[in-house]
Amino acid sequence: MRLRALPFLSISHLKGEETDSSHVNEYSTSQARDNQDGGGITSISVFEQRFFALPGDLQEQIIASLSIPDIMNLRATSKDWHNLVSVNETPIIRAFLNQNVIPRFAVSLYSVPHPTAINLHYVCSLRHRLLVSSRLSTMMAEWIANEIFLRRTEAERLEFLPQQARMYYRLVPLLCTIFHFFENFRHLHLEYVLGHNQNLPLGSHALRAIELKIMSTYSNELLLEVHQIFPLFISFLCRKLRPPSYIGRLERSLIGYYKKAPSDHIIAAIFCIGGLREVARFSRIQAYEQRRTAVDLWYDSISTQPISPRNGAGPLSSPLRRVHRRKDPRSENTTLKGKATSERNSVLTQSSASERVDPESLGYKGSSVFDTGLAAGPPMGLLPAESMMRLLPALPALQKIWVSTAESLLLERRVVERKQDIKRNAQVFLSLITEGVTDADVLFYGDAVDDIL
Repeated sequence: MRLRALPFLSISHLKGEETDSSHVNEYSTSQARDNQDGGGITSISVFEQRFFALPGDLQEQIIASLSIPDIMNLRATSKDWHNLVSVNETPIIRAFLNQNVIPRFAVSLYSVPHPTAINLHYVCSLRHRLLVSSRLSTMMAEWIANEIFLRRTEAERLEFLPQQARMYYRLVPLLCTIFHFFENFRHLHLEYVLGHNQNLPLGSHALRAIELKIMSTYSNELLLEVHQIFPLFISFLCRKLRPPSYIGRLERSLIGYYKKAPSDHIIAAIFCIGGLREVARFSRIQAYEQRRTAVDLWYDSISTQPISPRNGAGPLSSPLRRVHRRKDPRSENTTLKGKATSERNSVLTQSSASERVDPESLGYKGSSVFDTGLAAGPPMGLLPAESMMRLLPALPALQKIWVSTAESLLLERRVVERKQDIKRNAQVFLSLITEGVTDADVLFYGDAVDDIL
């Protein structure tokens, strides 16, 4: 199911700001001079000549009218375009935010920097968080419709499509808030571990202090809405990482469900170290065995105690290996070792491809091409190996993350009078598909809520 993209709200305080086009004009003049000194049009097209001859503010408006992926592709077109966009990223992105709008819930979580400090990193990071939240919301809405509301046939899915769309739009801001929580949790957790120089699991007092520091930035309504959906989000990933409980050992071997569910410590590592970025990556893998293998390879790459694959599938593995339809890749140790090595290298390559590029390693020391806001890397990118080794043994228990601190904070703020007043299970599902506009919808989307729901 493909859902319409979220409409964005405008940022009024950015409008009316003067755009500094002196750098664009300076670059365009020097670029035209360099081409004239070259003695002919050989390395630059007629379009580029005419574009570089435009005034700086027009160049900004034209580039700002593109989408973020198009602006990033424009930077990769040539060195000239890369320099033009990178050197002038602040006025270009300022014009981009004047022409485009950001959801209210995103602005409340990640406030817009001062107009003189806006850069590509802020916009790209915000788009990345919204994209991850949107993908997870789509998968969760499909999972709820299929597993909870039992809409299995094509006719039932088409009939349930309006409710599924409402679930999607209501889940996006909640999952974006959870992204914000784990992003800040990893940062504060690493600071605490390095500051106290310990490798022990977080105690209840330290865990509560870190979580309170993050939750104090959330409003009462937002905290309540996220708290009600948080157990459902944890259950979504846990269900993705275990075989169906109603399948017996014989069927499990025939179908190919050899791996068991990962431990709570590994799932806690996915949330607290990998974040929603890794949750979305694992959830998008369709086959269960491939999904579990990806989890094991990821944990193996960040831990000092790798998960050794099992050589057998239990007592029934020997006779069933001769009759089941899907070949068990673990039957041959040599094949498994080569496959695990290649898959691990592939995972590490894909994970590091979007990480920060070291300019010195590419021979661009001190170059303005790499001296941009994007040098900070994506949100919740890969940590150094030493930091991961410090965080892994200090991870909190999965059952203690968020729930107890949020409940006590809701009672302390008197958002609810009793724990029983917090919606759970069926009440949460019904609130996600409720027709009409709720107070939470207005809180998240503001004036655009009528166009969305």
